[in-house]
Amino acid sequence: MSDDSKHKRIRKNFEKRFGNRFSIAYPDKPLSETEQHIRNKKIYKATKEVLTDILGRKPTERELLGFDDLSKHLPKKKK
Repeated sequence: MSDDSKHKRIRKNFEKRFGNRFSIAYPDKPLSETEQHIRNKKIYKATKEVLTDILGRKPTERELLGFDDLSKHLPKKKK
């Protein structure tokens, strides 16, 4: 399977599962440095929680930073 078709399949599955339940809101004015720091901490925490649920364990720092491929560590679906 080519990377392009793999990405299309992943995107299609994501859209099928979550549809339009996600939205992105951009601030009307630039955030202060403190506000950016708080926002980034919240995004990091949320990402870590989601990956913990998906993986069934806490992700490593390398996985969170994108250095290690998470797809190799996903739990296998039971048949």
